[in-house]
Amino acid sequence: MTRKRSRRWFFVTLVVLALLYLVLIARVFLLEADMSLGLSRISGPGLQGLIVDRSTYVPPKDSVVQPGQLSMLVDVVETLDSLRDDSADTLKMRTSFADLLNRYTISLSEYRWVRSVVSGVREQEVSRKRRTRADSTNTQRLRMFLPRLEDHGMFFRDTLDREALVQ
Repeated sequence: MTRKRSRRWFFVTLVVLALLYLVLIARVFLLEADMSLGLSRISGPGLQGLIVDRSTYVPPKDSVVQPGQLSMLVDVVETLDSLRDDSADTLKMRTSFADLLNRYTISLSEYRWVRSVVSGVREQEVSRKRRTRADSTNTQRLRMFLPRLEDHGMFFRDTLDREALVQ
């Protein structure tokens, strides 16, 4: 009788240890997923709550936009403009916009800076003001993406990303 009990307790102990081991393994995977996706940081109302990178962006000293930042802006413009054509609701536009910024791991402050620089360069193209060296570099880089941006001119007039522009 005591031998059966000891076997039973041994079996129960093994099952408990196996379950504990599985829980610890699952915890490691969940922590890794949380660190890479930033799920625990997602909180708060509106667009700010959906963005993973909440750091404040410090623009480079030379104020030159990188090509990756320009391609991010083009993706945002194309995505939000296509959603406007589909007459999507605000929630869908907000989540799509947040997904794009999270995919590029860009904060809202960096997006605001890139958009303001691109808007400034576009205005300078029209007014032909005197340009600084950074403006000339930004103009040259923007020329690669300008045909794609020109196809979605309503984006800049309608400010589909107006929630992101509010600080």
